[in-house]
This record gives sequence, structure tokens and C-alpha cells, in this order.
Amino acid sequence: MIIKNSSLITFFIFVYAILGNSFSVMGQPVVKSVVVNYETKKISLINNSFYAVSKKDNKTIRQLKTLKWHMLDTTLQEGEFADTVRQFWLHFSTVSALKKDTTLILKLGNKNEESLLYEYKHNQLVLVGRTGFGSRIHDLSVKGDYWRLNLPIKQQSVQQFYLLINKYQYNVAHQYPYLEAFDTAYQEKVEELISAPTSFKNLKLWVAGFYFAVFVYCCLKYYLQRRLKSYLYCALASISLFLRYSLQVDALVFEMDWLPWLNNDFIFLLSFIPQSIFYILFLSEFLQVKQNKWLNIYLKICLLQWLLMLIIMPVHFVWPEQSEITKIFWKYNALPFIILLLWLSYYTRPKPNRGYLKFAFIGLVTLAVAFIFVVVPKWLFAYSYLPDWYHHLNAQYDLITLAFVVDTILFLTALAYKDRLDELELINLKIKNTENEHKILRLQMNPHFIFNCLNSINLYIEQNDSSLASDYLSKFSQLMRLSLVHSRKEKIVLTEEIISLRLYLEMESMRFKGKLNYVFDIDDHVDADFIEIPPMLIQPYIENAIWHGLMHKKQGGKISIKISQDFTAQTLNITIEDDGIGRVKAGELKSKAAEKDKSYGTLITSERIAVFNKKFNANTQVHIKDLYNENNEATGTLVSINLHLV
Repeated sequence: MIIKNSSLITFFIFVYAILGNSFSVMGQPVVKSVVVNYETKKISLINNSFYAVSKKDNKTIRQLKTLKWHMLDTTLQEGEFADTVRQFWLHFSTVSALKKDTTLILKLGNKNEESLLYEYKHNQLVLVGRTGFGSRIHDLSVKGDYWRLNLPIKQQSVQQFYLLINKYQYNVAHQYPYLEAFDTAYQEKVEELISAPTSFKNLKLWVAGFYFAVFVYCCLKYYLQRRLKSYLYCALASISLFLRYSLQVDALVFEMDWLPWLNNDFIFLLSFIPQSIFYILFLSEFLQVKQNKWLNIYLKICLLQWLLMLIIMPVHFVWPEQSEITKIFWKYNALPFIILLLWLSYYTRPKPNRGYLKFAFIGLVTLAVAFIFVVVPKWLFAYSYLPDWYHHLNAQYDLITLAFVVDTILFLTALAYKDRLDELELINLKIKNTENEHKILRLQMNPHFIFNCLNSINLYIEQNDSSLASDYLSKFSQLMRLSLVHSRKEKIVLTEEIISLRLYLEMESMRFKGKLNYVFDIDDHVDADFIEIPPMLIQPYIENAIWHGLMHKKQGGKISIKISQDFTAQTLNITIEDDGIGRVKAGELKSKAAEKDKSYGTLITSERIAVFNKKFNANTQVHIKDLYNENNEATGTLVSINLHLV
């Protein structure tokens, strides 16, 4: 900037500025104008401007005249303004002693909400430029800078400027802007980057990249390996954080001409709501909060609070002074979340057989401490009482962001740890299942049963009853073939199980020569061709009914098998009822063969049901009930099997 001084011109312009400003706006104090000359490098607006605050949306110079104006000096304290300040106005004037037009930089004291610079011309306000949080990226006065505005200075003239800072947050911070030349502003910006321990933009980009990698990892784990909701919620929370940090440094740009309010800053401000919702859902799923009734209820209250924030925040932006409730929600929105973190920290404290929770515990404690360290002093108005190192730490590092990164790493470690435990458990289940398959085969190929069948065939041959011998042998071969086929399957359709049961009961009925009666009662709504159940689920209980209940009765007895389906509960209900002597009497008789078969068959079946429930996340239950008549005499046994359909 080449400036030739003219003391006489400067003197007249200065006098004109003083006299003109004293009458320009009624109610404003008289302040001296900022003189722009060759020596201008950096000029503070303290004692060179005045300010006014308003709860209304002022747009014209006539409205500004009604405001109460104050001198901008160092007595202005943070918190001096009411919580419902909507606009902060700053008025100053400049006197140019230059013989050509130039441009200065207006530097704000801190990054505020959208700030607009107007020049007072021809009794109206003319927009010069804008900056600050909430401005569109393409509308920034200085490209990529939310702190600075271009200030056009015309040669040898007096100009009046009004700076409007829209205040959408409570506890308005004071503003001490200043003017500076381009070379001074450039040098200052370089020093800001050098003095920072880590570039703010680079740090946020690294964090955004980290969360995008977490998003991809969780999506792959969810879709390719196991569809666990923990990975789904972790992926959604991670993509929300990726958007938040990308938008904060303008790595992504979302701006539309037909929706001017929908810009990066607006989306950035709202992004922490889905981030919080998905993070809480992740904690609920991964930590199995449903097991704790009161913690589960409180967690749902926290979710409801964040859903309400989706409504409250836009209302707060439009009418910041309207409701005390919005003020409380805005200022203390993190309080329920901090309580939840502390409660979950206690809930996840290290316990036996849950080693993976130690990582979750450390992550939750880290996040809770960071929130308390940063947020609580603000609530207690204790900033002025804290040591310098606290202010330096808060200014230089985004502690909550760092805590979230540490928390994410620890929870990913916990997820991997738990996956490994589940893998080992699944391997054990497969081994157990293989063992049970062999046990099923041995059970189905019961030597006593085979020996009795062969004896029955031999007896029919000796009696020259070739028809019965052939029929019995045919049923025996069918049953053996089905047993071999079913032993290699985890599930079979209900029709196949019924066919095996009919063959088995027909053979036992032939062997007991009519002393065994049985009946199948299958509900019409049961789709036996599509419903799948574990093989050999029912047969051991029918065998127990024959050997325990009926074999000790001279006249024999009857077995009723009833199958129905509960569509509401999604269960298949099977009952096996016999009119035998009952379990108590059978225990007294202690038939060695029967007792051996009973203990072996029902034990294997119980183990197989446990494996089936674990593997398919089912809830199959077996209940055995002794039946008595009015005289308290045993009249049989009722077995109820409730199979959850998966």
C-alpha cells in the first residue's frame, strides 16, 4: 500500500468525521473515527466504536436508532448480556487519508455465529460481506476464514460501518474486533498456524478419516460376518461423526441455493444428535442394558431427550428468547448423557468371565471424565476461578473429540474380544453338536431296541407268519434308514419327524400285541411341511412313556401326541400324554433297562435343546408334569415341549 500523507486533507476529514458522527445516530455516544493512513497496520476498535444488544430482529437504520448504545471498552464482561440476546451490533466509522481505494481486514475476537458487515450509505444499510458460523462457504468475505471480513476503504472519505453478530447461543462472549492491513493479517494467520501444536484442520481431517474407516469396518462385520446390531449402531454413529468432523473443516460441502439455511454449519450443529442417539443404542445393545431394568428405563429417557432436541434446536434458532425450557435443554443437554456414562461405567466394572468389558469400562470412564472436565465448569460459572493451565488445555486441544476417539478404539477392541469369545463358544457348540449327533445315532440304534425288533421278526418267522414278519422287517428297515439320514441333519421338517414317530409306535404296538394304543392330534393350522425342528426331539419322551408308564401295566395303555401352533408367540407346542403308572412308581420299580434308556435319552435330548437354543437364538422349553386323579393317585405323565420357531 503506497500512501501519500496530506496533513491538511486529513485534518479537515477528521473534523468532519467527528462532527458528522456526533449527529448521525441519536442516542449513540460520540467516539472518534478510525483514521486510515500510511502507517495503519493494526487498530483496535476498543474506545473507537460502540455496541448495542437487542432481543429483536433489527434490519433498518431507523430501528437501530431506538437501541441503547454503549462505548466499547475493556469493562465489557462476558455474561453481562442477558441470556436472550438475539443481536449484537457494533458501530464504528473510518476516515481515509489515502488518495486511492484500499481494503483492510476486520478481525473478530472469536468465531461467532453468522456475522454481517454493513456500510451506512444514503440513509440505509448496504451489505458488504459476511463470515462466522452459519455462513455459506461460498458467501464468506475472506475465502475459508470464519474470523475475518474484507473492509473496503474509499479514498479520502468518511465511512460508517455496522457489524451485526447474530447470537443463537446463550452466554454471549464479548467482542473486541480490530482492523489490520493485509500484510499484518497474513503474518498473523501464519503465526496462528505455527503456534498451534497441531493444525486444527488436519486434526479434524484425521479424526474424520478414522471414523470413516470405523464405519467401513463395522459395515463389513455386519453384512459379511454376523448381523449383530452392535455393529450396525456403531457404523451409524461412526458415519455421523465422520460427517460432523468433515463438515467442521469444510472437507464436504452441502449447500443449496434454494435452501440458503441448509449449509455445512447447520448440518454440523445437528449432527451430534444422531451421533448421540446411535451411540446410546450401541451401548444398549453391546452392554446388554436390558438385563438391568432401571438402567434400561433411564437409557430410553436419554434417547427421548435427544429426539426432543431435534425439535427444540430449530425452535431455539428461530426464537432464542421464547422459552425457558429451550434454554435449559440447550445449556444442560449433556447432563443426562454424563449421568448415563457414569452409570454405565459402574455397570461395566470388570467382572469374572466378562474380560472384554474392561475395555468398555476404560472407554466410558475416559469419555465421562472429558465431559465433566470441559462442561461442568461452564455450568458452575467457575471459569474465572480455574488455573491458567486449564484454559490453555481447553484452548489448544479438543478434549471431548480425543476422548471419543479413545472410547471408539477401546470399544472396537472390546467388540473384537467378544467376537473371539463367541467364536470359541461357537466352535465348542459345533464340537458338542457333533458329539450329540453320534449320541443320537447310538440312541436311535439302541441295541436293546434292535435286539427286541430282531427277536420279534424271528418270532413271526417261527410262527410262520410271513406277512407280519415282512411288514415288521419293512418298518424296521425304514426306521433305520430314516435314523441314519436324520442323524446328519441339524433340523428336519415336522412331517419327517411324524413319519419316524409313526413307524416307531407301529413297531412297538406290534411288539406289545395291541397293548399299546396311540393317537396323533395335529392341528389343521400346523404347516408340517415347512416347520423345522431338531431330529429325534419327541421320540425319547415317547420311549420314556412306553418303558416307564405303560410297560408295567398288564392291560397296557394309551399315548396321545398333540401338536399345535401359536402364531402370536411364534411357537410350536407339542404335548405327549400317557396314562401309565407315573414317574414316582416307575422310580420305585427301578427297571434297570428302562432307567438306563431313560437317563441316556433324556440327557442327550436336554443337551441338544441347549445347543439348538444357543445356535439359533431360540427359546425351546420342556416341562414334565405328573398327573393325578381326585384321590391323588397317579394317572400318567404329561410332557410339554414349546419350540420357538426360527
